[in-house]
Amino acid sequence: MTLGPLIVLLLVAFGIWYLLDWREKARLEKGLPRLSALRLIFASFAILTVLFSGGCGGIFLIGWIADGMPTNGYVGWEIIAVLSLPPFAVGLLVWWLAMRRKVENNKA
Repeated sequence: MTLGPLIVLLLVAFGIWYLLDWREKARLEKGLPRLSALRLIFASFAILTVLFSGGCGGIFLIGWIADGMPTNGYVGWEIIAVLSLPPFAVGLLVWWLAMRRKVENNKA
């Protein structure tokens, strides 16, 4: 196995983290609270999970529909849903948890 695909995946994750970090620095300049670097790392890997699982599931679903939606084939919408929806849902949950901010109560 070559390390090329792994390096590309890590570079994409770093690029997403950099964009999220840039966004958080802009929030800090406006006086708004900033998220930690660890949360941004989790959020960037969650974006990749959602992108690849949802994207691959969508490509397979479109291919299945383009083939005339065969019922006796190896791939049906049930298989696509079982293999692509759980990682998609977990990625969305991790993204939501990573990007969630505490609500501050300033009641005196």
